[in-house]
Formats: sequence, C-alpha cells, structure tokens
Amino acid sequence: MTEQDFSKASPEDASELAEMVRELAASEGKRNTGELSAEKVADWLCQDPPAFEALLAGPPRNRQGYIAFYRAFSLFRGGPVLLVENLYIRPSARGSGLGRQLLKQASAHAVAQGIDRVELNVRSNNPDTIAFYQRCGFHPPGEEVFRIEGAALRDFAGKDTDS
Repeated sequence: MTEQDFSKASPEDASELAEMVRELAASEGKRNTGELSAEKVADWLCQDPPAFEALLAGPPRNRQGYIAFYRAFSLFRGGPVLLVENLYIRPSARGSGLGRQLLKQASAHAVAQGIDRVELNVRSNNPDTIAFYQRCGFHPPGEEVFRIEGAALRDFAGKDTDS
C-alpha cells in the first residue's frame, strides 16, 4: 500500500470502523463490545476534540485494517503520550506489512504533534503480537496493567471505606 491508501477516519467511516472493532473483539474472544454502534463511533469522531483518532488502510468499503489512538498525558514523562487503543489487520491482509505501516503512520502523527512516547497494551498470551511490537522497537516497561470495570467499578466507587 502507498501512503495514499491510508486515511484519517471521519464520521462517514464509522460503519466500517465499528465493523472492524467488532471483528477484533471477536478474534480476542470478547463477546461484549458494549453498545458499540456506527452512530456512537460517528459521534465520538465528531467531538471537539475527537474522543479518539483512527487511521484506516485501504479504500472505502474495502478497508484492510485500522489503528485507533488518543492523546493522554504523563506527569512522570512531563508531556503528552499517544496511546494506541487498537491495531487490527483483517486476516486476508496479515503478513503484508500493513500493521507496521499503520503503526509507523501513527508514530509519525505523534512526532508531528511533539509527542515523544507511544504506548500500547498487548495481551500476555499473544506471543506473535508481542514479537511484532518488539521488532518495531517497542519494549515492555516492566509494569503491569490493572483494570476495574462495569459492576465491579460501580460497586467499588460506592464503598465508604478503604478496605
């Protein structure tokens, strides 16, 4: 693919992007993608600033993958960080270098905005993806990710004591 085959996601791309997010979730064994709909994706892309940004690979109605990311801030780093939420390549395009190209495009976007760090999470039981990210120059920082969500979050938030 050439540079022209990549485009920034817009609300008009919401249906295709939502479809690929559902494909990624299914490939990871996740049954619940929340209430993900094309309408919600379009709304998120319309916010000012957008809730996230995404780069799409391939022509409209025939996308081969995407990378979604958003800007965060690190007090330790003393500046903004680009967090990659998802990188997904459809099975028919895997092994073509498309994932690397999308990751490079997002990294170039970060550098152009003065962002000096790109972060992402990867499942520990996904050695092929871990190896891919390491070949791209990413390294594990020696930290573990902890998460609370859904009912457990609501329950914890409502507790009066710290126990």
